[in-house]
Amino acid sequence: MNKQKTFLMFSLLSIFFLACEDDPVEINQTASLKVVHGITSAPALYVNTFNEEITFSSFERTIPFGQFQRYTFSAGENRELSFTYNNDTTLQILMESVNLGSGQIATLFLLGDSANVSTTLVEDVGLKTLKDSLNAIRFINLAEGVNSVNVGLADSSITIAQDLAFNNSTDFIEFDATLENVFYNFTFKDEADDVLASFRYDQFFFIPGFDPFVLSLYDNVTLALVGELDNGEGVSTLQVIRIDH
Repeated sequence: MNKQKTFLMFSLLSIFFLACEDDPVEINQTASLKVVHGITSAPALYVNTFNEEITFSSFERTIPFGQFQRYTFSAGENRELSFTYNNDTTLQILMESVNLGSGQIATLFLLGDSANVSTTLVEDVGLKTLKDSLNAIRFINLAEGVNSVNVGLADSSITIAQDLAFNNSTDFIEFDATLENVFYNFTFKDEADDVLASFRYDQFFFIPGFDPFVLSLYDNVTLALVGELDNGEGVSTLQVIRIDH
């Protein structure tokens, strides 16, 4: 009798486990999106990522100009992002729909000025796993009215990127990060070799008790040229912003 019970129990367990093997295991896949505030002459932004109403009085995260926030979404679903300025949350300035694949990493740049906002979605591919004393920098031309730029080093004939067209970017390029290279002065020039904007990329940070600094290593960074060559009043708003990865 005991043998019959044991056999019956074994048979039932076998059927249970076989049935489990047939059921597909669904794992929620995710994607990562950075939203970068590159709208010139605009206040900080609220970003609503929830596809539903939010209470701004208790929603404290805002993005100042030139800064970013990172968000994690479920992959393969449409996510409606809405944007307002933090000084007037009743005015929605833009709504953008994104749908990212499993494991995809991307950056959504908000560009233009407060009267004419546009977006550019850039996939963050080619991030480097760095060793030794290195950082990696990607350059991207997101400047309205600038057909192409040449990126180089100030006081040098070295050209890093030639004819970088609007909405295009370089790969991540490795740069030495040593005591001899604690910073780089990058210049963005037009076709006539005139400097449109420049950026000093510091490769060190200060820590109390350390003299004089500590080198920052193994970083992947994007330097983006944003703004307009002419804002309608004969004034250039071009500048370079830094996005850390």
